[in-house]
Amino acid sequence: MKQIILLLLLLMAAPLHAGQKLLMVRVNMKAQQTMDVLKETVREYGYEVAHVQRCDGGMAKFHYKSDFYRVLFFGKLAEVRGILKAYPELAPFLPLKIAVIAEKNQTVLAAMDPTALARLYGHHPVLDVQFARWHSDLQAILEEMRTFRKPE
Repeated sequence: MKQIILLLLLLMAAPLHAGQKLLMVRVNMKAQQTMDVLKETVREYGYEVAHVQRCDGGMAKFHYKSDFYRVLFFGKLAEVRGILKAYPELAPFLPLKIAVIAEKNQTVLAAMDPTALARLYGHHPVLDVQFARWHSDLQAILEEMRTFRKPE
């Protein structure tokens, strides 16, 4: 429960404090199908799915009703370990995360823009390259999800 609250606070508060923004798309599929396609798409980009966190129950305690609210955690294990070894302060942001939220017959996907983290590190050359790669991959993944059409 504490992890869910922390994640929501990071997603909501981080943009206010660090100039961060969200990458977001609306998908014309129901949430469970969206989650299944998202997992496969993430794998196609070379990432591993680390965990899927259910958030519905925790959100209900705050009187927020959602049929489907999950967070997909994913990353490249060696990459994440190396970055966390050198920059342990990045732990709240890793692995990467995409929120999956149902809205009737559509689904909203949202992720923090990794390039916004550069402001926290004074545009560190090594991290800037990594943040840009993650940004590019997230944009491509979200765009594929936005334009995905279920095979007939």
